[in-house]
Amino acid sequence: MRSAGMRLVRAQWAPLTALAVLTLVSALLAVAVPSRTTAGYDAAAAAAAGPGADIHVKGEAGGSAAFAAVPSDAALNANALAWRDRLPPSLAEVTGEPESSVTSPSQAVDGEFRRPRLLYLGWEPGAWRRIRVVSGGFPFNRTGQTSGDMNAMVAKRYADQLGYKVGDRIGLGGLTVRVSGLYEPVNAADQFWGPRARILHPTIEYMPQTTIEADAGTALIDPAAYSRLTRDPRLKLNYDWRFPLRTGVVSAEQVRAMTRDLDAFRSAVEGRADLFPCEVSTALDNRLKEFAGRLRTAQSVVGLAFGGLVAVAAGLLLLAAGLLGERLRPILGVMRARGASLRQLAAPACGLTALAAVPSALLGYAAGRLLDAGPPQAASLYAIGLLVAAVLGLPAAMVLRERGGGLGSVTERRDDLVAARPSRRRLVLDGLLVVLAVVGVVLLRERGASSGTDPLVASVPALLGAALGVLVLRAYPYLLRAAGPILRRRTGAVAFIGVARASRQSLVGALPLAVLLLAATIAGFTSTVDTALRTGQERASWAETGGDARVDAESLDDAGLRRVRAVPGVTGAVRARVIARASSATDPAPLTVVGVDLDAYRRLAPEVPGIPDTDTGAGALVSPLAARTLGRGAVTLSRAGMDPVTVKASAQIERFPGQERNSAFVIVPYRTVAGATGFPSQVFLTGHDIDAKALRAAVPGDDVVMRRQVLRNMTGLPLVSVVHDTFRDSAVAGGVYGLLAVLLVLVVGARARGRMIAHLRALGLSRRQSRRLALVELAPVLLCAVGAGWVLGLLLPEITGPVVDLRPYTGGFAVTAHVPGLPALLGLLAALLLAAAAAVAVDRAFDTDPGNALRTGE
Repeated sequence: MRSAGMRLVRAQWAPLTALAVLTLVSALLAVAVPSRTTAGYDAAAAAAAGPGADIHVKGEAGGSAAFAAVPSDAALNANALAWRDRLPPSLAEVTGEPESSVTSPSQAVDGEFRRPRLLYLGWEPGAWRRIRVVSGGFPFNRTGQTSGDMNAMVAKRYADQLGYKVGDRIGLGGLTVRVSGLYEPVNAADQFWGPRARILHPTIEYMPQTTIEADAGTALIDPAAYSRLTRDPRLKLNYDWRFPLRTGVVSAEQVRAMTRDLDAFRSAVEGRADLFPCEVSTALDNRLKEFAGRLRTAQSVVGLAFGGLVAVAAGLLLLAAGLLGERLRPILGVMRARGASLRQLAAPACGLTALAAVPSALLGYAAGRLLDAGPPQAASLYAIGLLVAAVLGLPAAMVLRERGGGLGSVTERRDDLVAARPSRRRLVLDGLLVVLAVVGVVLLRERGASSGTDPLVASVPALLGAALGVLVLRAYPYLLRAAGPILRRRTGAVAFIGVARASRQSLVGALPLAVLLLAATIAGFTSTVDTALRTGQERASWAETGGDARVDAESLDDAGLRRVRAVPGVTGAVRARVIARASSATDPAPLTVVGVDLDAYRRLAPEVPGIPDTDTGAGALVSPLAARTLGRGAVTLSRAGMDPVTVKASAQIERFPGQERNSAFVIVPYRTVAGATGFPSQVFLTGHDIDAKALRAAVPGDDVVMRRQVLRNMTGLPLVSVVHDTFRDSAVAGGVYGLLAVLLVLVVGARARGRMIAHLRALGLSRRQSRRLALVELAPVLLCAVGAGWVLGLLLPEITGPVVDLRPYTGGFAVTAHVPGLPALLGLLAALLLAAAAAVAVDRAFDTDPGNALRTGE
């Protein structure tokens, strides 16, 4: 029995090897691709949190209430631990040990200086462990001291820049601070100093309630000095318990929980009754919400691609298992005719399939984990289990077909596509498949971008591809039947024989059609969406910059404009005058007046979207917010330094380069504000390879925005990279799977085809004609499947609708023109040529001389 099994394995080594290799590759991809994508999501989550996103618990108190709540170092640290105990699990996992500090309000330094000076007094227990004294000593103050100098330390860099030394006194109104020592940080790169830059060096701040710049710094004090500050009830001290964010441990899975738990933590902080009122302050809220929206979009779109790839892999494995089953059918028929039971038939059919698939699946999973592409995913196990179950289910169904028994199961049935009549059961299954596809599309459009990783939604491309495959299989025999009489009248026999051979294929032989259709669908869908994403980001870069470059200048005269025009690469320039905080006499709401020659600007940068083509005449273009302020009549806008301008809204404009979205601005002709001086200017530039360094040198001190840098920043976002890489890999994987399907069918059926060609060669068929025959046999399946699948892939973004909403990645621009790019079209043509080359190569490799292939009497 064992020797018979080995003989069977040796006889079927080709399909068994093909099934084993395909299972291994599919299992490897099922592990590596989701893990890699998840790792990309996690990296994007860490980047989205970014620097400066620490969680702060802040409070303000003074006098006896402050000292009673925090009388010492121990009390300050005890409160830090109390806040840490209130942190929800998701926040506690991503934050480090709390850092406590108490800081006085900024106080103006007495004296005349080149620039005013502000000084903060900071009690920073964590700072003492991170500094070293370079001059003087620690600031020791007597406990209970209420008068005289207060000893404090300042950074050496602060003292050097502002001219202080040990022993100097700094007057702060009614308080005098004596510099007792100078220090330097042990490690200036320590993240502890990130939000405490004032402790290390002077920073530029504004004087309270003014726009006057001042040099600000923080002097370190000891607990006794802190106690002295609490004796003044009018002095409100700022308490800060900082929980540093460990961005390296933030994952995409935690983002949703962190967003929810931040609100819970705020409620817990505000509900604490044994301490002065405190609140939570962090930059995480907006960052996490923005990232969560982008993540949902990425997961929805990538899920569609992954679902399609799993379906393609399953189809290819079923094809391999089906070809193995076709070669086993005569053996099973003989066994059944000799009295073998269905259980005895299952041993060779299911056993051989399991021998090839199960070890290969396990090996592929192990290889995928060894690649360490990212964290393991449960979806990988589900995908591998689904693929193996589908492969093992096919031989089981094949065994059930033999329950009628005997050789008749082999010899009397004809499963040709043209001759076979679908049973009622198959018609019901086909109809059910179409209904499932329609239901999936309806659910997908209803849930929109919030569908995320819903398995039903992710299976929509596969369901649509399978439903279309059913329809194509229904129409395919009629196309072949219609082609038969036409080709029969032609003088050459190659085309007729090739179509006849294609018509005699069984349903298993038609599986390549379904696999190729699904592969073409995924390749078309991913390449189309990827092109749409790139196009949307290109439009967004034009909308944000307003040209190939933009100069934002505080003041720009005619000489400066000439310097800008003379920069290498600049071919055109249009100036705009920007006057902020203008208002009308009846409504003090501030508006921004932008003076620009719109006709010249349209000619300069026609690629900028959203600029109306209508001639405003004496009217003005207004943003929606400005339209609500101005109303329908004529309104006069003015401000100091600007001549009054009378405007009347003639049309609305959603956005204009250089202006924030949803802001109030008015676009007027440049001549109406040309006389206003002292206001910022914007210069929109176009050109080829503009020298950014020379442009910045032409306007020293002013901001220069380069469109190529804006576009690079958009495309360089971590999530965008994940989406681009996934789409590229999916398109390539779909094409490779399709080619493997073609190659598998060609190789497995090569011997039988070689014998048929030997008969035709004996009748006069030439080698050249046999090559053409190989192409004609492949052409009907290839063209029908790839053509139908490619069209479905192009339509899929429109069918899926809200799920393929790329606005989070394109600055709010909706991309509706879904067309594949030139690389995708070239890739499709290359795939078709490779399939044709494979057919010719296999025909050449298995070309058999008629004298060796035919026996006497044939």
